[in-house]
Amino acid sequence: MKNIKTSLLTGALSVVALSSCVSENLDFGKADNTETGVLELSVDVAQPQSRALTEVTSYPVIIYDAEGKEKFSYNSVSEVPAKITTGVGNYTAVSHTPGGLEKQMSYPYYKGTKDFEILKGVTSRVEVICKMQNSLIVVNYNGDFREVFTAWEITLSDGSEAAISFTNTSSSAPVYYWFGETGADELTLNFRGTTADGSTVVSRNTLTTSQASSGYDDGRENFSGGETLTLNFTPAESEDGKINSITINANVTFTETNETIDVVVVDKSNMDDPGNDPGNDPGNDPGNDKISLDLPAPISYPLFGAASVDKSLGDTKISAEDGIKSIMVKVESTSADMISSLNDLKTQYGVDFVSGAEIVENQDMVRLFNDLQQPLSVPSEGDKSYTFPIGNFFGLLQVLQGEHTFNLTVTDMNGAVKSGKVVITIQ
Repeated sequence: MKNIKTSLLTGALSVVALSSCVSENLDFGKADNTETGVLELSVDVAQPQSRALTEVTSYPVIIYDAEGKEKFSYNSVSEVPAKITTGVGNYTAVSHTPGGLEKQMSYPYYKGTKDFEILKGVTSRVEVICKMQNSLIVVNYNGDFREVFTAWEITLSDGSEAAISFTNTSSSAPVYYWFGETGADELTLNFRGTTADGSTVVSRNTLTTSQASSGYDDGRENFSGGETLTLNFTPAESEDGKINSITINANVTFTETNETIDVVVVDKSNMDDPGNDPGNDPGNDPGNDKISLDLPAPISYPLFGAASVDKSLGDTKISAEDGIKSIMVKVESTSADMISSLNDLKTQYGVDFVSGAEIVENQDMVRLFNDLQQPLSVPSEGDKSYTFPIGNFFGLLQVLQGEHTFNLTVTDMNGAVKSGKVVITIQ
């Protein structure tokens, strides 16, 4: 981070007063019977890029005592004396962008808080670091998007009473959004668009950063301010050449570090309609109501993006009231390299995902995933529950672009059958 210094400071004061202090010495309420120390206060912002001096010096500054009472107040950093003499004790200094923080703004809002102690006869140098509290939201459309869609609305919500909306008539002005004091671990992203031929495309997704490092050093792992959240929209064609869905990729760039990570996008468009649940296939045996398949929603992430994906998103939870007899997993893929890799696994381990691999009591399966350093256990006949970790495939899939479909067929000890599928798309 580059400190900002003012040319008004000279000599020793220019060394100890960073970015904001004015070379003026003042005593505030010093009394003969009061033990005092000296405070030298500076204010800066936490980001790698330099900022204009006027932006920092305009920040108001308030200093509170240990009881939370306002001790000193300045309309701007430029008014803060180079040296403040005050009584010994504990204090808190607060500085921020002028004005209040609102849910949606057109500019970034910075705020910093610093606790410090004044000791008798000691000069304490204190720096308040202001961090960006809101997040810049950027929406990108690929070259085909504006040709395909004549109208659209994109809504991003953190679960609060407010939400951001982008339409084909939205202003191009920047949008900064505050995710609240505690941030948001999951966002809902809805899309509704009308194509040139009059068709309607609807998509409902969630975004998480559960596997991402925080942009700050305080351990946060959610959307909590200080990020640029970029949403990339691409129309997707069906087999008949019509546009019937949308592909969304997302990433965040942290303001302080310039680090960019991929954000997990989970498609939940069909999750609210039981008729669209692959586990509710009416063609299965009548006894299938005794079998439960808790299937992950479709998952999409970019090439080489597996490191940012929470493996548990691929957990397929299976339960059978009468006990599990068989779990068959058959993988279909649009990637020839994926099929070739699966055939290699059949040759080396005897596990045939292309034709269908049995999971129950299959020790070859255990050996395969141990060698892949993705250990799993397999169920025994009669077990009433099991979780098949499709996330164990993420490391293999990250280099195999295409759509990969995991078809699961569960049979219980009485012959009842239930099927479902999980789709993973690598962009």
